[in-house]
Amino acid sequence: MLELFEDVDINRSEAVWIAQGLRALANCDGLAAGELAMVENLERELDIESTANDDFDADASPLRGEPQQAVFVRTLVLLSLVDGHVSGRETDFIVDACQRMGLSEERRAELEIDAKKYLLGSLEGVRQYREQAVAVGKRLGLSEAEIDEVLAT
Repeated sequence: MLELFEDVDINRSEAVWIAQGLRALANCDGLAAGELAMVENLERELDIESTANDDFDADASPLRGEPQQAVFVRTLVLLSLVDGHVSGRETDFIVDACQRMGLSEERRAELEIDAKKYLLGSLEGVRQYREQAVAVGKRLGLSEAEIDEVLAT
């Protein structure tokens, strides 16, 4: 997931706040092992201390602009997909976070698609199991065109 951060300047306070937000999302409907592992791995990759005992204040965003907000939203969406089911609470959390940052519903939807395309991108170039890769894209809610774009057909 660190690839999502590569082209965006994320400072330490932003990285900590993003990790706190991810933990809050993971806890909103019961913490799954995969979600916890993803947050802990990201903390290690970003070289920040564990945020396990931190509170998340959605109104205290240190994010400096839209690129940083986009990284945050994409990571939230990816975390919500870890257990294979996006709960209503997770969706509400993401929608609320976007509203608090002033992102439009349209922009939130674009970032959600970006995150899903990123996830499907791990199957880019698959030939032998293409049918299964397409099925994954459809389960993610991507259109045929989006799936073709990601799988490079």
